[in-house]
Amino acid sequence: MAEKNPYEAILTASGAARKRVTQEVYDDVYRKRAAADSGKLPSKTRRKKIAVLCDAIGRGHKSILELGCGNGDLTWALVDCAEKIVGVDVSHQALADAKRRESLWHLSKQQAARVEFKPMSAVQLSFADRTFDCALSTSMVEHLHPEDLLSHFREVKRVLRPGGKYLVWCPNRLGHHKDRMNHFSMLSYAEWIEKMTQAGFHGFVSTLANGRPLVDARYKVSLENLLSSLGIKILWSHLGVRNVFLLAGTENETLASR
Repeated sequence: MAEKNPYEAILTASGAARKRVTQEVYDDVYRKRAAADSGKLPSKTRRKKIAVLCDAIGRGHKSILELGCGNGDLTWALVDCAEKIVGVDVSHQALADAKRRESLWHLSKQQAARVEFKPMSAVQLSFADRTFDCALSTSMVEHLHPEDLLSHFREVKRVLRPGGKYLVWCPNRLGHHKDRMNHFSMLSYAEWIEKMTQAGFHGFVSTLANGRPLVDARYKVSLENLLSSLGIKILWSHLGVRNVFLLAGTENETLASR
């Protein structure tokens, strides 16, 4: 008997109903995760990735937005990068888990006060224009309905201040990942850049491999094209192209030199 896909309801929901359906599905997902939550900090691999993300975003910002924050491990890790960090997720259960996990990070009251969680769809952001300096999402955009991708990127650009930047981390469609039921929008470096450019983002940079320095993202596009044409699988992770790391600006400028 074929395994029932609990995420199919999202894919088949109409645009008007998609937010409600998505919330219901992911509330159920996070309720099940909460039952198995060991109450520990993220894995060593996840903490290493978080450190790379925080380094790329940098410090000294007024406000940072994390989209699809899940259990909040990245949100809490960003406390020293900005005066205010807001984590949003469509799942109310995910946000409850994120708040509950504050104690794991051993933050001061001043640090913890910088963090706020809000229930919100990444496709319809209820923030005023030009609210944030930076936005981030990790393992989120591939879960969006294909029809919602452009709306999502346009919303993120709208709430960023001039000169703001959006950091996206997600699986690469070409990176030999196994199919997952809730990966509705798997794209390559080239395809994500094209989609984000349509929404008005510019100046794309990425990591040289899996960390600094940041370089023009066309380097990663060339790598994924080369490795695909040669049929080489083993080098994708080592060269930092198995997953997509894109830092994009809201102005037509290169971010690598920042």
